[in-house]
Amino acid sequence: MIFRLKVFPYKLGSLSSKNLAQGLRVKRVRPTYDARRRDVIINWGNSSGGYFKSNDNDLNKHSAIALACNKLKTFQALTAAGFEHIPQWCTSRYEASALLYHATNGGETLGNEKIYCRTSLTGHSGSGIVIATNTLEFVEAPLYTLGTKHKYEFRVHVFKGKVLDVQQKKRKLGITSTNSGIRNHSNGWIYARSDISIPSIITEASINAVDILGLDFGAVDIGYREHDSKAFVFEINTAPGLVGTTLDKYINAFNNYLGELNG
Repeated sequence: MIFRLKVFPYKLGSLSSKNLAQGLRVKRVRPTYDARRRDVIINWGNSSGGYFKSNDNDLNKHSAIALACNKLKTFQALTAAGFEHIPQWCTSRYEASALLYHATNGGETLGNEKIYCRTSLTGHSGSGIVIATNTLEFVEAPLYTLGTKHKYEFRVHVFKGKVLDVQQKKRKLGITSTNSGIRNHSNGWIYARSDISIPSIITEASINAVDILGLDFGAVDIGYREHDSKAFVFEINTAPGLVGTTLDKYINAFNNYLGELNG
């Protein structure tokens, strides 16, 4: 039996899934697709699954994506596994008040403390985040995290237990915007891969986080606090944006995986 790849996107309008499918020269399929036993489905961020029966060779089961796309479920799963490389978090304003009080009264990080009130558990690029520096600024949210005061932030692409690509968030040249507490494109931040140095704890934590969630691949957004060498996983993307070198690396990884199956 000769296996073949198919891309199953979370929505057909996904540009990254389109770029991936074109690069692999394969089709994107809908949930109603009648998958054959020789199909190997690349599940691109779809947490609801399809009507077709999953194959053991498929990449990223929908149940694992459901964990990864929900930040609270991600933190709960990582915490249950004893994974320490995440921000301090809680699910109530009372607990968030305690986190903030401890941080400003003898905790590990002193001064300019922030609580991130995450009103959306599935938002990306900072959407749904309200940043509070005192309890009066708190809003109701299903998840609160204590600011980690990290200097560096990376996106580590992991595939089958190995690092596929690493990018670092850096300010665009010429951008002098104030520090809003959210590093996204609209605030002047981009992903770069030149002139970066990646601590080993970053790659190790990223690989472990992807494995704990049961994913075959994922793009881990992770911060690094230099003064005490701590890493903080913020989220794991199962349908990351793909262009240029990163797209090429995913294409090569999926083609190599297919080659091993058909070898």
